[in-house]
Parts: sequence; structure tokens; C-alpha cells
Amino acid sequence: MTTPAAYDSTRVWLQRLSLGAGIAFTATAEYDLARSLGAHPGIAVMLPLAIDAYVIAALRWFRAFDITLSLTLMGAAQVAAHLLDASVMKVNIPMVVVVSLLVPVALWRTHALARSETEVTTPAPTAHGTRMVTEVAAVPDPLPYVWGAYATTRRTSKVTASLPASIPRRVVTEVVTLTPAELRKRAQRLNRKAVTETGRPVTIDRLRSELGLSRRDATELRRDIVEGARS
Repeated sequence: MTTPAAYDSTRVWLQRLSLGAGIAFTATAEYDLARSLGAHPGIAVMLPLAIDAYVIAALRWFRAFDITLSLTLMGAAQVAAHLLDASVMKVNIPMVVVVSLLVPVALWRTHALARSETEVTTPAPTAHGTRMVTEVAAVPDPLPYVWGAYATTRRTSKVTASLPASIPRRVVTEVVTLTPAELRKRAQRLNRKAVTETGRPVTIDRLRSELGLSRRDATELRRDIVEGARS
């Protein structure tokens, strides 16, 4: 049975084999094409380099438009080279024009691909040198509250940090454990505040929203602190 690791290794090996074989074959024809149009041997090498670099960039960043265009440029060079080599066609003005445009187009699109990739991962400079971002932690659902021991665990809803944009964004979650005494003190403070503001004891809904309790647990806690305040 083929393991996932072996499958991935085979896939990568086939990709590299296909790319290497394709470039080796097409580069030869592209070089011969440049030589047929009168380019110096040292300069003729630049035609396959420019086209093949564009093909590799298009496959690396896998943009459909550039994959199509790069393979079209490569195919056009192949067709022209083989037509000349087979003496089916002679050098003419349209062929010279098309081949002359292959390198500028490949140059333009290769740099466009590299630039778009850089813009995604590089922060934009500001007057202070680095653009700052703020991280805000995700807010999870309230964790279960165990009334019998007054034990509960809650995650904070706001955890922020200013970091340079070059640092990958992380979601920060801080875990806070409330002891029974701390939980009771918080509930008592909420109750005193509610009495001061409204003249009435704290509501069950307020205990639920402030302390992250279920309705049953909030009801029991309210009964306990309200009766304790009256006694």
C-alpha cells in the first residue's frame, strides 16, 4: 500500500522530471531559433533563459493566465524553430517580429509575477518605517461552568498586540482560571454595582454575560449571593 509520504515524494519527483525534460528539450530549439535569426552564440542563450524563467515562475506561483501565456510563448518558439529546421519556412519579417517580442513579454510577466508575490508578503513602508498591525484574539464559546466547586475557566475576548507587519499574524488566546472565591467576589461586585445603579439585585442575564455562565449556574449563583447579602 502506498503511504501518503511516498505518494508526495513520487508527485514531486514527477513534477521535477517533467519540468527538467521540458526545459531541456525546448531550450535547445529556442537557442537554435535565436541563432537562425542571426544572434551571437552568447546572446542566443538568453532567449531560452528568458522564456524558461517565465514558465518556471508561472508554474511556481500557478497563475492560470501566466501559465497559458508562458506556454504559448514557448510553443511559438518551438514551432518557429522546427519550421526553420525542417526547411518548411524561411526567415521572414513576421517571424522576426514575433521572436523579437518573446523576450520583452517574458521579462514583463516574470517581474509582474514576482512583484505580486512580494506585495502579498511584504509590509508597505510608512513614515515610521514599518506598518503596524493589531492582533485580536478569537472569542470562543463560553466554557462549561461547574457550580458545585465554583470552578470555571474562561478565555479573554480581547488580547491585542502591536507588531511589525513583517511578523506573521497570530491569534493569541489567554486562559484565565477563576477560583471559587474569585468567582464569588466578581458576582458580589456585580450585584453591588447593580443595586447602586438600579436599586435591584444583579440579573441572571448580566451574570451570564459577564461571567460566561449557563442560565442554571447563573441562577444558583445569583440566589446564593443575593441571599448572602440579605443575611
